[in-house]
Amino acid sequence: MSVAFLATSALGGSLCPSRSEIYPCTCANIHIHRKNIITIVSCYRLENTDALEAIFPFLRTMEIDRFYLYDSFWEANMLGAAGESQKVLPTDWLTLLNIKEVEIVDSALSSCFACQWRINCRNIVTTSFKITNSSSSERICSLCEVGRGNKHPWTGCMSKLKDFHFNYGKLISFGVDFFPMAMRELINLDLSYNQIVKVDSNALKNTPNLQKLDLSHNAIEFFDHMFSNQGIPLEYLDVSDNLIKTVGADLLPSLPLLKTLKARNNGIVDLKLNEWEKIPDRLRVIDLENNPLNCDCNIRWINSTFKVHMELSGTCATPSDYNGSQVRKASRLVMDRCDSSGVMGTRKPSSKRSMERRRRKQSHRE
Repeated sequence: MSVAFLATSALGGSLCPSRSEIYPCTCANIHIHRKNIITIVSCYRLENTDALEAIFPFLRTMEIDRFYLYDSFWEANMLGAAGESQKVLPTDWLTLLNIKEVEIVDSALSSCFACQWRINCRNIVTTSFKITNSSSSERICSLCEVGRGNKHPWTGCMSKLKDFHFNYGKLISFGVDFFPMAMRELINLDLSYNQIVKVDSNALKNTPNLQKLDLSHNAIEFFDHMFSNQGIPLEYLDVSDNLIKTVGADLLPSLPLLKTLKARNNGIVDLKLNEWEKIPDRLRVIDLENNPLNCDCNIRWINSTFKVHMELSGTCATPSDYNGSQVRKASRLVMDRCDSSGVMGTRKPSSKRSMERRRRKQSHRE
């Protein structure tokens, strides 16, 4: 099959080359319409960059909908520092290839895996870039050397990028250097399953249209002022499985379009009115399950602040009277036990419990 023939593509993708031309990778065409095909290229267990470089000329002739790199570059990884140059994407990959969605899984990537440029980096095709369990670096090279002392971000090359994932890595921080240039099309950012401890207040400065952010399964303790004065239209925020003890008074007021907040499996004990009273109008889901919530008199405000249409989930840990109770139910119950000064009195038995106790006393007398 000639290269000239390959350049003729149907809408949405290109016809696959022969097996010999794309080996060691594979190519598949999925016909979804008589004039529309999806082209998928998959590369498994490539030893190093050279194996990918060999088919680069054929990939350049194609329009690829999805590109997968799985379980690769491990031979180069065994060489240590000497193998770093063989754990990268081929030179000018981001500019010369037409790939809509990139996914790299279980591969050994250099921290500067996307910085191999000879020409000015530019990409108006890629909309999704996902990296899973493929980096042991605490940081990734966001800025790339382009000669004469100039540096440009490789993420900034992808001007149409909407979806960016970097999961199961060892990132320790998240700041403005992650996206040093404006990513105006970015809607979904997923940095879950890393080791992020610090989140800078200006981390999202260059993602003005971000709608979904997943920072779950990290080691974050504080994210105070992270969204302040940035005007981000975030609708979904997941900070579950971190070390957070308080959400801070500025979080909810800074996210007026927020619909879902997930903060499961953290260290939140006290639900303070000043942190939750300014709830966005669109907020419908708050997930606080598996936090050691204290359901004393200080939660009396819960049901009057969180309206009926809002899904609030969270289970009380203390006091012992309410251990295992949903926080909404506990909020109703403490209303009858707390005086005006916020002191909790003796728990009043329910009518059913009173009747059972009277029955037992009567039976004992008989």
